[in-house]
Amino acid sequence: MIHSRAASNGSPPPERSEQPSYSASEAARILGLPAATITAWCFGKKYRSSAGDEKRFEPVITPAAPADRLLSFANLCELHVLSGIRRLHRVSLPKVRTSLQYLQAHLGSERPLLDTQFQTNGIDLFVEHASKLLNVSRSGQQALRGDFERALARIERNDAGKPIRLFPFIRPNQQDGSRVVAVDPTLSFGRPILLGAGVKTHVILSRFAAGDSIHEMAEDYRVAVEDIEEALRFEQRLSA
Repeated sequence: MIHSRAASNGSPPPERSEQPSYSASEAARILGLPAATITAWCFGKKYRSSAGDEKRFEPVITPAAPADRLLSFANLCELHVLSGIRRLHRVSLPKVRTSLQYLQAHLGSERPLLDTQFQTNGIDLFVEHASKLLNVSRSGQQALRGDFERALARIERNDAGKPIRLFPFIRPNQQDGSRVVAVDPTLSFGRPILLGAGVKTHVILSRFAAGDSIHEMAEDYRVAVEDIEEALRFEQRLSA
């Protein structure tokens, strides 16, 4: 439907990574974040001040289709980069926004979390600015920097530096560089897949629930047993 509207008014459809594809709840499940966090970061949030006045937090991520409340693969990558801040450091929404605005100004980028500069000097700029707001110790700064680096390492980019594939964290505080479960906007409508087999992870869970063994599926898909276990671990995290 979105494609039809774009074609009818003469404007080209958005590139695959920018197409509205995910609800906030679906993005939350993929990234292992609370749905309320995704909603607040992407669509804002109303709240009451201590004086009882109604106020609103403005979003920190620009969603692909705000009217339809849908997010793109590129949005998913932005949220993934910020995920450690919410999961481990509990940085508040206003302070995230302030630090991102600081990055936008210094990097000259509207979407600094997707910019290749973020991998070089952008992380240091963000950590330095956020640390002043949060009064974070030097060890805390190093931890925050490390979380950014781990998140960025799980995003695959093309030659132009644009994100093309995301390997979401499967376990909390995951340290290893395993790349078994992937989200690719050009494969399976951008739903999580077991990359070595090209099959959606929920299919593997369905087969397991129906009685197929891990070894049977590993043989069928010609992947390692450990890969099937990772796909199941990912899906069980989604269910939880």
